[in-house]
Amino acid sequence: MDIQITTFQHTCAIADIEGVHNLVHQQLTFIGYTPTMEDVQAVLANAMKQESRSVLFVAYQHNKALGIAFGNVCCGLESGGDYLWLNELYVAEEARVHGLGTQLLTEAQRWAKEHGCTYFAMVTHPKNERAQGLYAAEGFELENLVWVDKYL
Repeated sequence: MDIQITTFQHTCAIADIEGVHNLVHQQLTFIGYTPTMEDVQAVLANAMKQESRSVLFVAYQHNKALGIAFGNVCCGLESGGDYLWLNELYVAEEARVHGLGTQLLTEAQRWAKEHGCTYFAMVTHPKNERAQGLYAAEGFELENLVWVDKYL
């Protein structure tokens, strides 16, 4: 699979933006949300605003978006500095089992290290065994945690 991964920050001038919107929509639906395409466009525009510390990695094949990884640079006391929190990693169903998730994960780690991050973290659903297998194979420590959150 001939894949090119492009990194975006502070811009919505993203190649195949419609394809990216579709991937974000599929990911949000997969994790239990029911966004409209207008919702997806709005959250991506917010994520890519100038003051954001977010980063979007898009995997393309022949200019078609096939996968995304989205994260935020955060500052942590435990990590001893900045770290990349990977919010989303999603590969289109037709592009799975070709190593694309691994490529996106590798590129996100490379980018984080190049940009001074000392740590890399994410969560996945306990039932998402496929994702857990990917992360374990890539050397990530899998921990049992209690996720705590609240909408404001």
